Amino acid sequence: MFKEFLLFIKYPYTAGVIITIWLGSAALLAINSNLPPIRVVIIDLIATIIIALLGFNGKSER
Repeated sequence: MFKEFLLFIKYPYTAGVIITIWLGSAALLAINSNLPPIRVVIIDLIATIIIALLGFNGKSER
């Protein structure tokens, strides 16, 4: 019944790493106001793309 409403995460470890990167960066920006937020976001975007390409690849399952 609730399967339509629940988000199915096929690769939880990869998603967890990406979430940790973004939350850690948000915490760093909250702690240190001298960090340039645009550079931090760009670094996070690049890291997210690399991790997503490596972790979310569509390998065939048997």
